[in-house]
Amino acid sequence: MRPSATLLLLSALLLPALTQARVLGKVRVAGIEGAPLENVRKSLSLLRLNEADRDALEEPRLAYLLRRVPAEVSRALEPYGYYEATAEVAVKRRNGTASVTITIDPGKPVRVEAVELSIQGAADADSAVTQALAAFPLHEGEVLDHAAYDSGKLAIQRTLLGRGYFDAETRTHRVEVTRAARAARIRLDWDSGPRYRFGETRIEGSHIRRSLLEKTVPYLQGEPYEQDSLLQLHQRLTELDYFGYIDVRPDIEQAQSEEVPIAVSLVPGKRNVYTSGLSFGTDSGAGAQFGLERRWVNDRGHKLAAHLDWAQRRKSLGAEYRIPAFAWAEGWYAFGANRREEESSVLRTRITELVASRSGRWHGWNVAVAAHARLEDFEIGDREAQREGTAQVGNSRLVYPAVSAQRVWSDDAMYPTHGHSLRGEFKFGASALGSDVSFGQFLLDAKLIRSLGENNRFLFRGQLGRTFTDRLLALPPSLRFFAGGDRSIRGYGYQQVGPRLNEVPTGGKNLLVGSAEYERRFTPVWGAAAFVDAGNAFNEINEGASVGVGFGLRWRSPVGMVRVDLARGLDEGAGVELHINIGPDL
Repeated sequence: MRPSATLLLLSALLLPALTQARVLGKVRVAGIEGAPLENVRKSLSLLRLNEADRDALEEPRLAYLLRRVPAEVSRALEPYGYYEATAEVAVKRRNGTASVTITIDPGKPVRVEAVELSIQGAADADSAVTQALAAFPLHEGEVLDHAAYDSGKLAIQRTLLGRGYFDAETRTHRVEVTRAARAARIRLDWDSGPRYRFGETRIEGSHIRRSLLEKTVPYLQGEPYEQDSLLQLHQRLTELDYFGYIDVRPDIEQAQSEEVPIAVSLVPGKRNVYTSGLSFGTDSGAGAQFGLERRWVNDRGHKLAAHLDWAQRRKSLGAEYRIPAFAWAEGWYAFGANRREEESSVLRTRITELVASRSGRWHGWNVAVAAHARLEDFEIGDREAQREGTAQVGNSRLVYPAVSAQRVWSDDAMYPTHGHSLRGEFKFGASALGSDVSFGQFLLDAKLIRSLGENNRFLFRGQLGRTFTDRLLALPPSLRFFAGGDRSIRGYGYQQVGPRLNEVPTGGKNLLVGSAEYERRFTPVWGAAAFVDAGNAFNEINEGASVGVGFGLRWRSPVGMVRVDLARGLDEGAGVELHINIGPDL
């Protein structure tokens, strides 16, 4: 047989083997972990194949991809300071499937030998820039990390721009690596240039008077520029709720004499907002809610809001007119009128109230000073007491001032894993002010949420209240303290814990309630909880506490957290109570 014929025959025999398609099975990478491992896996061409190519991978292409592995591993590890990495590749072929094991020896890393950071120009004496330099993430002796280098450099540049050094230039930015010595020297040097000042604030597109919006500007023209002041201005304009679009930025191109004008572009939002929804609570029953808000009544920024909450055992109708107030503690003047009716197994109240208030912010707190004028009719007693004529029936007229402060913080408004709220209120009335009874009262309400891992939460709640009066029964029930119910001591009925007269709860002078709850989430929207509540509404300090324990289901619904709790009171004669509640955790 001639040589050429032999070669042709051998090629015919070997070609199927060489071109045989295989399935790419598991690709295992060993020897490294963490971020370097993730970057290696992202860099391997072998792992970037689509599903179709993995299921029909021919031998020549597999061999080509395997040859690329060492170079791809080396490039992927250099940003983490490993310049001497090696990779060994092993392939196991079985039943048409090729499994690959890549064993990496990263070698000894390159370490930072020196870090030389310097600023020339006006920023040299700027404490904020000095702090940014001190916070540079790489230090002498640490493993070279190019990602940390880039983030540190970017942080300094952002600080310079945020402080108004718009002409800042990077004169030197080098990472000098000596492979033989496994050492790196970092050199960064900036020329900051001058610090710009705030120029004129130009407001465009507003339907609200410019004189009102100017009061939200937290800086004066001529002051040194700070990006945080623009963020504060943006936040203030957002909270006014007049605008659908807000853009606040320095107009650097129009800067003159080292003063940069601030361009504020606004687009009006939707003027009227209508809301509606359904509600349910064990204590209030099923209901519906309707609301109307006119976000601006006129170009002076006045607002009007009205609401109707109609439930089986709790009804409310009200309206409020608000006027912007920025002279101090920026906030609102508000004038409101409300009508509320509430009914339980032993209590019926009807309240008509007028309220005038001034609200605002003070050191991170939302504070309010209000004047209340209230008429309240009430009846305390169950159906049997009504028939026997032993029910307590009365009415009251109260005129009193009140001061409140509230602070709320959370990492997520709908489902916080870390957050807290604290609210305090003090009110007092006197016959000299027009009240039927003299009194003083304070109430503190605190909540705390902490997480343990991704799926575990602890929730703590506490209430402390005290009333100063020698005529408690002359106060309307709305100003007495009751305990029990889905937002108090679960395991007891609504307002069923506290002092009694003829076996009917009458409310107490004091309130002390605490709760601890553990919640475990099993899916993104479903979870379960176990809890213990304790406390009492009381007149004398030596009165004991009622305790309720139980468990419940939690559902993160589209409208908020839904809680279904089954609780038992530990007092003699207490039974099992079912509580259902919808609303925010804080």
